[in-house]
Amino acid sequence: MATPVRLILGTMTFGPQVDPEGSKAMVRHFLGQGHLEIDTAYVYNGGDSERYLGDALKDVESSPVKLATKVNPRITGRLDADAIRMQLTESLTRLGQDRVDLLYLHFPDPGTPIESTLEACAELHSQGRFTALGLSNFPAWQVVHIWHLCKAQGWPLPEVYQGLYNGLSRSIEAELLPALRALGIRFYAYNPLAGGILAGKYASYHDEPTPGRFTFRPNYKARYWKKPFFDALDILAETCKASQVSLVEAAYRWLAWHSGLDGAERDGVIIGASNLAQLEQNIQIFAQGPLPDAVVAAFDTAWEAARPDAPEYFRTSV
Repeated sequence: MATPVRLILGTMTFGPQVDPEGSKAMVRHFLGQGHLEIDTAYVYNGGDSERYLGDALKDVESSPVKLATKVNPRITGRLDADAIRMQLTESLTRLGQDRVDLLYLHFPDPGTPIESTLEACAELHSQGRFTALGLSNFPAWQVVHIWHLCKAQGWPLPEVYQGLYNGLSRSIEAELLPALRALGIRFYAYNPLAGGILAGKYASYHDEPTPGRFTFRPNYKARYWKKPFFDALDILAETCKASQVSLVEAAYRWLAWHSGLDGAERDGVIIGASNLAQLEQNIQIFAQGPLPDAVVAAFDTAWEAARPDAPEYFRTSV
């Protein structure tokens, strides 16, 4: 049997959609199912994501857990040494931790020399503030450049890349994934449901989105609320209905069994939820097997429909 992909609990919903008690219940259930990794970021919901997660961890102190957070150039306009130190220090305080297992550079800062950013990370690593370095939303060429800079300087090598990937957004497959494989960097997919398009909640491009990610975060609407995505959704929905598979099941099972992810390479999927029942369902779906051939073929057809307007996996500006 193929090695299953890792599941990582995403906490972007902690705050606007999930209250402190709900956060505790979700963390408790996730860890209770034998999963270890939880993902957050300095910028999520004004710090509430980290604060709620920190409080939730007090209830499960006996459970093993691996925490990841991210430093972001948008806070001060730069991802320089001062910004990295400030954000990581505050993140650790919010989380109630002395260190995190994984520290991501959330996305590139073209205004700061990457060497100074990496040197600051190396200093914090030597102080025991984090264990492994990660990258998110960087173009493939820069990932390779960063890896070789770190190798030459003896700085911590990037070990994880967190990127946008789902059945309707597959631009990582051409260049980024092969580069990561060559460098031994594992990949964690975010937006597995295309911001909610693949959740089956929206039927038409002309509908107004209900309260959720598309209303709380306008960048998600700009990323996915496009006619080609709904055309692709129609293709998938018809085949899924005929195969008696829900869209959510199809989206997650495609990532687990039919995508470019590889459990043997320690790749993973970041799963979020707006309540405990949804989290329970999502975890259960990943325990299921491969999809019917017709649904797999429909994903390929849907990707061709969505491809012209698919978002890039990387960002180029603060």
